Amino acid sequence: MDSNTVVIFGAGATKACGGPLTNEILFRGFTNEYQIDREDFLGILNSFLTDNFFSSVPETYPSLPLLISFLDTAIDRNHALNAEWGRDKLIKAREALDYVIFAVLEHDLKRLQNNYYLKFYQNLYGHSGRLPVTISLNYDIIADNAISRWNDENGNYDKPFPDYMCDIATDFYKQKKGEGRLLKLHGSLNWLYCPSCNRMDVGISKSGRHFAKVLDELYQEVSLEQMLTCHGRPCRGCGAEVQPVMISPTYFKDYRNPHISRIWYEADQVLRKAERVIFIGYSLPDDDLDVLYLLKRGLSHLSDNQIHVVEYDENQRPLDEHPVGLRFATLFGTNINWYINGFEGFINEFNY
Repeated sequence: MDSNTVVIFGAGATKACGGPLTNEILFRGFTNEYQIDREDFLGILNSFLTDNFFSSVPETYPSLPLLISFLDTAIDRNHALNAEWGRDKLIKAREALDYVIFAVLEHDLKRLQNNYYLKFYQNLYGHSGRLPVTISLNYDIIADNAISRWNDENGNYDKPFPDYMCDIATDFYKQKKGEGRLLKLHGSLNWLYCPSCNRMDVGISKSGRHFAKVLDELYQEVSLEQMLTCHGRPCRGCGAEVQPVMISPTYFKDYRNPHISRIWYEADQVLRKAERVIFIGYSLPDDDLDVLYLLKRGLSHLSDNQIHVVEYDENQRPLDEHPVGLRFATLFGTNINWYINGFEGFINEFNY
């Protein structure tokens, strides 16, 4: 595989490894309530859902993008929903949603069934010896872990970490940043940002030579509770409270974080130079308007047969009968390469 191949991972790739899809997060949060809840975040969410959406069971929950968009709209317009749910209480519900997203991902990542990312990179690198650019729409660190493991297994253990293509200030990360560009358009579980001085750090443990093993534990220096509750954590630069970096699945995404803006610029550049693009588990959802716009502009030089799309469909539907296939055909053309045997099947059938 040539170095001008770009791989784009969506939630379906994480799902193949045992992680959650976007609309499974609330269900998994309440299912694992006693293992992940802190400061009654799930209690706040449950009250909000039952009071405002008449949702008492997971099957009746609104979609996560709709729920977050609903809250963001009310907060942005300084509205109260009713006498019980004023703006301050809505902000608490919104914070609770962010916590639950992170907590569910952390919980599920520790119990992954397979790392198809790693198998994919092993096949891909083994055939070419070159590292393609990876673009991820996911917050999880499975791709990060796979790149670091591959570096570690192939003698690059002194520089195992992926290059996030943004200005991360953590000294240890800068010393150990190696091969493999990884552009995470929606942020990452292990990034911490200071809105006061704009410093961004990545959580890394220095213990042990095998950094890939550390990545399995999210290489955090602080616990999730400290990152996402009122206790906070001080910035190493100025002492202000840092925040996690996550662009929530909402119709009103905010990409103004300067590090996220830099990543988007780099993504635009690599897409314009791409000679082949592989989408794995990305469905072009409507709430990702900015991503769709980026892809349409950045890939306008490619013909549709230079684009590969990987989905899992137990009904084995062709491109023109599958809703995701139809969205890709509308955006890129009807001659795209369409794979319907999922991530694992693609690893075995693709001509690297």
